[in-house]
Amino acid sequence: MEIQELRVLTSIVDTGGFKLAATQLGLSQPAISQSLSNLERKLGEKLLERTTPIKPTPIGTELLKHARYVLESETNFKNQLHRLKDGHLQTLSIAVDHLAANYYCPKIVAGFNKLLPEANIKIKRMPAREIIQAIKSEQFLVGIGPFQKKMEGLHAIKLLTEQSCLVTGKNNPNYKTYKHSPLQFLKETPLLSSYLDSPDQRPSRKKIRDYFKTVWEINDINLQLNLIKQGIGAAFIAKSFLDATPNNKNIVILILDSI
Repeated sequence: MEIQELRVLTSIVDTGGFKLAATQLGLSQPAISQSLSNLERKLGEKLLERTTPIKPTPIGTELLKHARYVLESETNFKNQLHRLKDGHLQTLSIAVDHLAANYYCPKIVAGFNKLLPEANIKIKRMPAREIIQAIKSEQFLVGIGPFQKKMEGLHAIKLLTEQSCLVTGKNNPNYKTYKHSPLQFLKETPLLSSYLDSPDQRPSRKKIRDYFKTVWEINDINLQLNLIKQGIGAAFIAKSFLDATPNNKNIVILILDSI
């Protein structure tokens, strides 16, 4: 059986005759008759009763059910194909860091959804350094987070300016050292960071970490903050996150920088 033969059968039944089916399908009436004859010959069964209006035989009724399913599936596939060509039904993969996930991502994703309402969206949270590698390796299409303006192989769009703070706890035993010797403070203090990497992979602004006593990898910003409140280490924390976090009276900002 061919789809065109099923289409002819369905049209004859729906319109009630060969002439109207020919008009609906843009074919000649002889072509309609020949298509139905071919289908009946292949099946070895009579499919239509030549009454007014034309009605399907019991076997024709069963075949009609199958024909409608096949034709509907064909229509759905063509619609999906057109939507795919138009950029819909694709998956938009987005990697976001902790700050973006909590404060900026919802608004940005809402904008993507408005532009691509039928696209599937995949969002994963990860440290900014991992986002860069994930974009370069094409695991994700879009990355949202605090990045440098110029990154090899990537195109960055500045959405906003964020202030990053180097903070520590007031009850950090090395805090008093910072007041008269900041460098000595760094040499005596562990840096709490979301990632570990080699120095030559870091943006120049971040090389201050090389002066810290050690670097601890802690990918949960809330845990970093809680450790600092306990007087352990120092960390770079976004000011907007600090402002939105309660009970920060034991935290002190050492350096404030815009990124």
